[in-house]
Amino acid sequence: MLLKPVLLAALSSLLLPSVMQAQDLNADILANETKVWQTFLGAHPDTTAFAELVTPDYLCIEANGELMTKAENVAQLTHLTFSSFKIQDSQVRMLSPSSALIVARVHFAGTADGHSMAGETLTSTVWVKRGNKWLVKLHTETFTKG
Repeated sequence: MLLKPVLLAALSSLLLPSVMQAQDLNADILANETKVWQTFLGAHPDTTAFAELVTPDYLCIEANGELMTKAENVAQLTHLTFSSFKIQDSQVRMLSPSSALIVARVHFAGTADGHSMAGETLTSTVWVKRGNKWLVKLHTETFTKG
């Protein structure tokens, strides 16, 4: 009967670190995704902070189907002002030890070239770890129906 507690202890020592790592990854990726969205808030987006959170070869596919490089996305941000955003229903998946994916529903409000905008998108973001820092490699958005 000693075998059962020993087996349980061994399984726990193998599974518990995996569960803890998954929770840490979820928290890290959601926190970083939030940082990106926070760069859009205020009278002027913080394009410097945004640029520091994405890789040099970053790509973005906008909800309207436009494909943008890092430089193009930074330039586009100068025309936008976000007053609010809310990330909901996020799901994080580890792709490799140094990459992860987050999919979420994002509600937003603000202005584009002075015109009011508000809506909801389904987003996906691929994050890659460079050293100890997570950076965005790819971001996509799709407008929700309705």
